[in-house]
Amino acid sequence: MDSRWRLDMNALRSRRAQERAELINKYEQGCRGAALLVPEEEDDEGGCLVPDRLGFLHEQKLPQDSTPGAKRKQEVGRIQKWIKMIKNHSKYRGSDKFQRRIYKGIPAQVRGKVWAVMLEVDKRKAQNPGKYAEMKELARLGATHFHHIDSAIAWTFRNHLMFRERYGMNQQALFHILMAYSVYNPEVGYSQGLSHVVALFLMYMPEEDAFWALVQLMESRKHAMHGFYKPNTPKLERFQQHLGLIVHRVLPSLEKHLEKEGVCLEDSTTHWYIQCFLDGVPFPLALRIWDIYILEGEHVLPAMAYTALKIHNSESSGPTEARVLGTEELGVPCLSLVSRA
Repeated sequence: MDSRWRLDMNALRSRRAQERAELINKYEQGCRGAALLVPEEEDDEGGCLVPDRLGFLHEQKLPQDSTPGAKRKQEVGRIQKWIKMIKNHSKYRGSDKFQRRIYKGIPAQVRGKVWAVMLEVDKRKAQNPGKYAEMKELARLGATHFHHIDSAIAWTFRNHLMFRERYGMNQQALFHILMAYSVYNPEVGYSQGLSHVVALFLMYMPEEDAFWALVQLMESRKHAMHGFYKPNTPKLERFQQHLGLIVHRVLPSLEKHLEKEGVCLEDSTTHWYIQCFLDGVPFPLALRIWDIYILEGEHVLPAMAYTALKIHNSESSGPTEARVLGTEELGVPCLSLVSRA
């Protein structure tokens, strides 16, 4: 019996190793790997799509930028101030001026650099030279979450120019980071929501910087997102219970409505925490939320969730599940913490 069990396990390991190698080969081939897609994986969206200023694709042509020249000049001045602040980040980081400017909004041109400064990406990378390459190689040889990661990538920001091409350059980078992190942090491995977080970082950072930004976000005391993704998600459960208490005490009418409709608040707001509002709000607003979340840390998440629920509850006399819980996009700046972008 023992020898037969060992043979079965060896066969299983061999089959998984072959499947992993075949999947890695698809990503290494890049767009040529798309020829290996099974029919249901193919991207069958046709027609001419137009990108907006953030890279998201739309079926209709968008209005042309009508920003006055004076405002554009002001924006250039803001960028120059940010560049100066980044170069002297040891002087400005943690200052009132630094915080005020983040609340006003980080220009897209420097957002990645500012996030990296706040997350101390360069420091962490310097402390671990060659570590990311090592993790990528270990993932090639023994990662176990490759199917889950590939499935997640197939649905991550596919309406964005960067991630539209199956097995394209940016999907490759996303695959590399998620595979490497699954080996770097085996307790988490891969968990739902991580692909969107990493994809967001890749929009503004090089591949290795995005990896270390994820590590810092998961491990730093200020953010400690690790608890949202580890087995049994203890932190997620704690935050959801906290939100439930807030709703019970401050929004009793909303609580009664949810009970009447049979809607579970905890189940319906999970994505708010594991993706930090990347799903359910317009992307420009999500960026502003992330600016403040990276600055302030985890304690702003309950305030964000409460404010979103409060606004939807006050704006709708008969709120549906989609409107109340953000499963349709919030069309207003729903957070008092965030000024209009």
